[in-house]
Amino acid sequence: MSISKQNAKRFVYSLAFLIGAGLCLANGAACSDNTSSADSMQAGQKIPHVEQSASSNYKQLAKANKAKKAAKKLESASKEDNGEQFNKQVITLATWNLENFFDTIDDPYNDDVLTEAEYGDKLTRVSSVLQEVNADIVGIEEIENAQVISDLSERSGYPYYVLIPGNDRIRGINVGVLSKVPVRNAVSHMQDRFTQKDGKRSSVFSRDCLEVHFKHKSNFTLLVNHFKSKRGGAKTDAKRIAQANRVKEIARSLSYYPVAICGDLNDTPDAKTLRPLLSCNFLTDVLGHLPEVERRSFFNTRYQSALDYILVNNKLKPAVVPGSAKVCADIPEIEKASDHRPVKVVMDLSKIK
Repeated sequence: MSISKQNAKRFVYSLAFLIGAGLCLANGAACSDNTSSADSMQAGQKIPHVEQSASSNYKQLAKANKAKKAAKKLESASKEDNGEQFNKQVITLATWNLENFFDTIDDPYNDDVLTEAEYGDKLTRVSSVLQEVNADIVGIEEIENAQVISDLSERSGYPYYVLIPGNDRIRGINVGVLSKVPVRNAVSHMQDRFTQKDGKRSSVFSRDCLEVHFKHKSNFTLLVNHFKSKRGGAKTDAKRIAQANRVKEIARSLSYYPVAICGDLNDTPDAKTLRPLLSCNFLTDVLGHLPEVERRSFFNTRYQSALDYILVNNKLKPAVVPGSAKVCADIPEIEKASDHRPVKVVMDLSKIK
């Protein structure tokens, strides 16, 4: 996709993988392997830490070459950034699972591909809902790659986006961020590991826990997640509990910052797998006061369930505007766009001490 003048003025965290050279680019500059600890991140850091990735598939190579050219154009645009912070104090944060938002190119990691017409239709419907939700920052789940989120950001009116390819090699879905607030830096936790019952070490996150810091004087920070599904029953509980524990640890390490955790956590508020997050003393579920029927964010023909969350740490809690947290169930286009409803909350960041 060619880069328009509007796109060239964006400061975007996107990735281009050089298959032959084995280098990972972000805005045209080489970046290091993934950093699994938030402690290693420095304020003002421009380059996200990401894991290298390679594919012999020629279509992936073509996509990488396009992304490389885009990154070079964006590199010069990023230098125009004068370091000014976003001054708006009252912002809306949302999270939304887009239900398998794939592109039109057959990927080696999955068989899901949309026709041009299907892709255009999905893009129109999703962007229409996003415009209705009208959030300043949106955590995104189930989106395939940087090309899709780039198209979505342009169509929906978001000048900034973040997407770092994660661990999902089965479905090929990732987490990301759309934002009207400038992004300071991003960190991937895709290489974080835990010890299984059999003693083997395994990746904690099924996709990633994407840590994004924003250019706002409050130093607002967001952790975007998409936990492993309940398929597999008790056999997968250990991994899902490990995911919740690791997110809690990351949030604890960032306690100096106002932190929100958002995403599809793939279980209900009473589930033991989410207990590490929902029962700890420094995190608050902003939807926790709602009746169960009002917080059902996932729906299909058989049932509805509360799977999507926004949690805030104690530093950010005073900023939450009372009564503003809700599941967006009143937008007709949602049912044609996804099997999840967006969740959002309004925050007055001037209230942060």
